[in-house]
Amino acid sequence: MRILVVGEDALCCALGEKLVAAALPGWSMAGPSIDTKGVTKLIPALPRYVEQAQYVQPVLCIADTDGRCVKEWLQMHAPVRSHKNLLLRLAVNEAESWLLADQEGFAAGLHVEKRKLPRLPDEVLDAKSAVLQALAKSKQRQIRDEAVSRTNQARQGPGYNLHLCNFVKSSWSVERAKQSSPSLDRAFRHLQRMKDDIN
Repeated sequence: MRILVVGEDALCCALGEKLVAAALPGWSMAGPSIDTKGVTKLIPALPRYVEQAQYVQPVLCIADTDGRCVKEWLQMHAPVRSHKNLLLRLAVNEAESWLLADQEGFAAGLHVEKRKLPRLPDEVLDAKSAVLQALAKSKQRQIRDEAVSRTNQARQGPGYNLHLCNFVKSSWSVERAKQSSPSLDRAFRHLQRMKDDIN
């Protein structure tokens, strides 16, 4: 079986690919993941991905809730005529919360202190800010210099997505992360359910 991964940004795509690998062993990607470069571009394209899910292959879409209620987000933006093979999963509150959920991997992979990472990342209102604070204190200078803005530590640097995507691909563990992130655990279980429905 093949599945297409669509994300609102490069980080969502990397997380989606790793999630598929963990929840759907033996499945392959239906080509490169699609980075829509923003949720405002992802939402209008959802009907097109519904068609792909219905006629071509299953589709996994990942986006942030950005602090909004998941049910309200889905009511506002999800296609009225969806399909069981389109799985739209939302990271609560941001994709960065799923990164932080793997405390062990995050600390080791990005050279930060584990004890300073939030234990309940889904409850952090601004997970991206928490990630930036951690990266600003990374023991690896290259991460500090490239992932965080040199002029404003509250903003990402030019290497933010590169370092985080590399971390996801090399060190981030879905198994560890879903223990601390209910929204990630739901995404994992829904993917497995999709496999069972198709079989």
